[in-house]
Formats: sequence, structure tokens, C-alpha cells
Amino acid sequence: MNISTDLRKDGIWDDVSEEWSLISENNEELTFFVFNTDLTMFKHTTSSVTSAYLIKSQEKDEENDQFELSIVSDVGNKYIMIIDFKNDNLRFIYDNDGESRMVWHRIKSVWFEDE
Repeated sequence: MNISTDLRKDGIWDDVSEEWSLISENNEELTFFVFNTDLTMFKHTTSSVTSAYLIKSQEKDEENDQFELSIVSDVGNKYIMIIDFKNDNLRFIYDNDGESRMVWHRIKSVWFEDE
């Protein structure tokens, strides 16, 4: 599975309003995600870096057309990744010194290739 994205937003969880507060937005952040066939690993390529991730576990939400993945980056950072096909986005959620942070990417396209 391959996913291209064309917009990035960063947010922080606000405990008072109980919603995500936008802290930055970049509509020129074009990235690519390339997953292996078994959905056990993927690479994320941006204009400045390529990172690899190990998928530790996954759950599929059929009703909402989402995957929730527990992932670890190639430098040991842990995230929850939600691939939301219904709403054309994917999200990385992580803890940063006790604060919940989110990196949100708008999905531009999804396609499959034979390996």
C-alpha cells in the first residue's frame, strides 16, 4: 500500500476544551508512505528525511473505515497511527513530556502495487 499526502497540521490536546488545538500548518508538506504487503513495516519519506517504522499491532475499524496502528520509529519513538480512509487523513499521536501531540496528514492518493 502506498499513500501520498499534501497537507500537514500539528496539534496539541487541550484538556479544558477537550479538542485538538492547531499549532502549525504546512500546505506544501508533500510526503509518501510505503507499506510492506504484510503491514508490519512502512517508510515515510518527506522532503528532508526518510524514516522507517515497525508496526507492533493493528486494529481495523470496519464501521469507520480506519486502521489504528501501534508503531515504533527507527529511532525508538512510539506512536499511535490512525489511517482514516473515510475522512482522507492519517494521524500520528504521541506523548511529548506529558502532553498529547498529533501530526495530521491529508491523504492525496492511495494505491497498490505488486511487489
